[in-house]
Amino acid sequence: MHKYVIVSILIISCFFIPFSAMAEPQVEIQTVSEKEVFEKIDGREIVKIVPATEIEPGHNLIFRLEYINKGDEKATNVVINNPIPKDTAYLVGSAFGKNSKITFSINSGQSFKEPSLLKYQIKGPDGKQLQKVASPEQYTDIRWIIREIPPGEKGEVGFKVEVK
Repeated sequence: MHKYVIVSILIISCFFIPFSAMAEPQVEIQTVSEKEVFEKIDGREIVKIVPATEIEPGHNLIFRLEYINKGDEKATNVVINNPIPKDTAYLVGSAFGKNSKITFSINSGQSFKEPSLLKYQIKGPDGKQLQKVASPEQYTDIRWIIREIPPGEKGEVGFKVEVK
């Protein structure tokens, strides 16, 4: 009988442990959009990065996604998906993210692959299906998989686009 009372007390006490006391990762993400501005200073052209409050065709925009793990455990295999804005084109090689695997989508985020594997089918002049490798202008989304974010650690991922 004594053994059943101890087991019952242990089971009941589990319900009273606050859930916030359980250790878990808590990753928060904030997006920052900026643009490149070219200025001449002392006869040299300098690139400045400023907030993207006004944009025009031909501008290069930079999207940075800043993250922080506010939890008390490391976060592993964190997935960050971000659409490439309409009326823009991804700039080749501009995606960045320390300790992350970067993949792209050409079908609005339904699947992601490395650029060389992003292929689509078109009908050739002879009616046969041809397989083509997608160009950066066809990218619709970017995905980062970050291996590990320790508690309290910050970082950022991002990419550049050209406004059409």
